[in-house]
Amino acid sequence: MKSKFIDAVKQSVKSLFYPQKIDETKISKHAIEIIKVLKKNNYEAYIVGGAIRDILMNKNPKDFDIATDATPEQIKLLFRRSRIIGRRFKLVHVMDGRDIIEVSTFRAKPHNKEVMRNGVTKDNEYGTLKEDAERRDFTCNSIYYNPLTKVLIDLYGGVKDIRAKKLAMIGDPKKRFDEDSVRILRAIRFAAKLNLTIDKNILEAIESKKSQLQSIPYSRLFDEIMKLFLTGHALQSFDLFKRFNLSKYYFPSFESKNPKAQSFLLKGLSDTDDRVRANKSVNPGFLLAVFLWSDVKKLWEERNKTSINTTVALHDAIDLVLAKQSKVFPIQKRFGVTMSEIWRLQPRFSKLHPKRIYRLLGHPRFRAAYDFMLLRDHHQEIEFGLGKWWTNFIVADEHTKSILVKNIKLK
Repeated sequence: MKSKFIDAVKQSVKSLFYPQKIDETKISKHAIEIIKVLKKNNYEAYIVGGAIRDILMNKNPKDFDIATDATPEQIKLLFRRSRIIGRRFKLVHVMDGRDIIEVSTFRAKPHNKEVMRNGVTKDNEYGTLKEDAERRDFTCNSIYYNPLTKVLIDLYGGVKDIRAKKLAMIGDPKKRFDEDSVRILRAIRFAAKLNLTIDKNILEAIESKKSQLQSIPYSRLFDEIMKLFLTGHALQSFDLFKRFNLSKYYFPSFESKNPKAQSFLLKGLSDTDDRVRANKSVNPGFLLAVFLWSDVKKLWEERNKTSINTTVALHDAIDLVLAKQSKVFPIQKRFGVTMSEIWRLQPRFSKLHPKRIYRLLGHPRFRAAYDFMLLRDHHQEIEFGLGKWWTNFIVADEHTKSILVKNIKLK
């Protein structure tokens, strides 16, 4: 029965069904075991999406997704350590220690759209492999691989596009963006992440459809925009973000003509990329603080001219900048708090009084504020040598710390 299904798909579309040399040392053993269990129970199952794309691009995949003709309920019955998740479309997480593999059922385009309370369309309509592939956005993400038979299924020329280093969309890009405008941001993210050239049809569609992004629910849009800058390719994403003139909708500060402001921003993005590549944690609040710092700094300097207290001037500048940003693209409260604390701590690095030094060192946001101060030091915004002093102090043992504190010139 399964072979008849494959034969039917072969005849209905111009597809590629062929043995493909895949470096299986890069494939999760857990994923292979899941496919074996599904196959043993007479279900079709394939590794699909980003994992196969990354392997074909000689990258090491981090996540593995499996697509199957088994329903979520049928999948869950086969795996003791599994759970069904999702509201819009049900998926199954199959667990092995800390390793989680996402298993989804082949999807079809919904015929009867049921809208839930939150405005999200519920589309639990299952289909065939062909229908599942057709629903995916980009050709490079629609490649299916069976590690048991060593057969790769490529219905839309994803392998060819990967070899040509091209990002191409399945179907008419304008219609696909009408279905889900967030695909515009996904196009930018994949082009930046994978160093792909965006197909001209997608470029034209982005220009004509980008305004539709403003109708996307804020929480989803915020998450997608942050993915552009927090997954190791922030600089490339920034260039594309500006190329498509998206800054005015979300972060007008990106358009600053001040060379120092642009340099500060680019260094912050570069440092963020370095942290991601080194598998270090990245605080979204820190990056957002970098994004808006030029506006805060400008207002702070202006307020300092009329204020008798530089700290009060800074606090006023922070409040005004966040209020202005909230009218364009609001920052989530938890990140706004982090940003404010990072900014508010900056003057305290210059106050080298023994008690204040140790009090600042114990602040929960000290590390993020310290990294931000070093960024300012790099751009000569603070007293020469201050960044080096703090770096020496942080890494020193307690005896050396006491000597450093004793030798400072109190102001």
